[in-house]
Amino acid sequence: MNEKSNDDVLQSLKNRPVPAPRKEFKRELKSKLFNEMNSQEKSAKKWGKLVPNLMAVAFILAGIFLTIELIGVGRDSQNASQEQDAMVAPASNEPTELNEPTADKLMVAAYNRYDSILNDKGTAETFEYKGERYRFMSEEFDSRDKVIHFLVESFTLDAAKQLAEDLPFIVYKGKLAQPDVSYETSYQWSNTTAIKVRTSESMSDVTYEIPVSEGSREVNVQRFRLIYDNGWKFSVVMPFSFREVKKETSEWNLSLTSEEESVYQVFSQDPKEEHLHGLSPISIAKLYVQASLDERHDLVYEMYTDRPDYIRWTKEEDEKFPRADRVTKESILRVFKGIDNGEFIQTSDMDGYIKYDNGGEGDMGFQMVKDEDGYWNVGFMPIQ
Repeated sequence: MNEKSNDDVLQSLKNRPVPAPRKEFKRELKSKLFNEMNSQEKSAKKWGKLVPNLMAVAFILAGIFLTIELIGVGRDSQNASQEQDAMVAPASNEPTELNEPTADKLMVAAYNRYDSILNDKGTAETFEYKGERYRFMSEEFDSRDKVIHFLVESFTLDAAKQLAEDLPFIVYKGKLAQPDVSYETSYQWSNTTAIKVRTSESMSDVTYEIPVSEGSREVNVQRFRLIYDNGWKFSVVMPFSFREVKKETSEWNLSLTSEEESVYQVFSQDPKEEHLHGLSPISIAKLYVQASLDERHDLVYEMYTDRPDYIRWTKEEDEKFPRADRVTKESILRVFKGIDNGEFIQTSDMDGYIKYDNGGEGDMGFQMVKDEDGYWNVGFMPIQ
């Protein structure tokens, strides 16, 4: 093979595609090589000179083909490995473990989302509609779609749609609006306790204890279903049972008479029930409210009846009870508003109650019990 032929072959190598040559390119190289070999066989005189050159080109081509094949195999192996990894990789929406503490947090989050919408402060603009005053919702919740989008963080889509449908909203001038009032619930959803969790694949049934009212030891037990949909979400509409809170209910303040004030001062310094002897049931109830406002839990317990069959828990147990964060002075005043104008009704030799209207929930009853010493004391869990 002469130098020109060698140059032609090497030029083809120089211009080869990178990194994966076409099949036609391989065939062209092979064909060119063998044509050169056949041509040189016809010229025996030059055979001795051409062998070294021809062998060199053959070794170069063999190296090129081997390199190309190895690259192809490596790429195929890498692709196969990536496909295998994709097959065994866990799904991103695989359920995480649901336990009691997590279930408690989910309930609090769900309640707070619902409460945030129901008691949205809205804009400053209000209007009259069919004899009722409404306020426009804030920009974050000014459409049902936005409300549903906010709720689906804690509820399934169907449950979120049902909640949005049940809320007292109207659409006015293209924007969502709600009655210009505040709402509250008697059940303390933010203080629930999960007592049982039963999980099966992507579904879970959780049993909760829900405090019935602020300051009460009574609980309501209910079970709710959660579905795993990019996170655990409630698939049912909770019976939140909100009630309207009129603005004027928070304007009442407890006022003690001079006699009640004097007794309370002595009682505060020396928590013994004999200091209360001689007071009427209504006066005792008022001192109970004052002690609750002052967060004097020792005075509150001392005012409970000591009749054996009526005792619900000991003083030592009372001292260990966690105090509810949501029991505020405003809520205490709201519950007991009007008790000073109430009427005591005796139902038996040892039972009675104070009937009063707190202006928000209608008639209320404050339980009283006559102790064995003949004096009236407060019943455990007086508001039920």
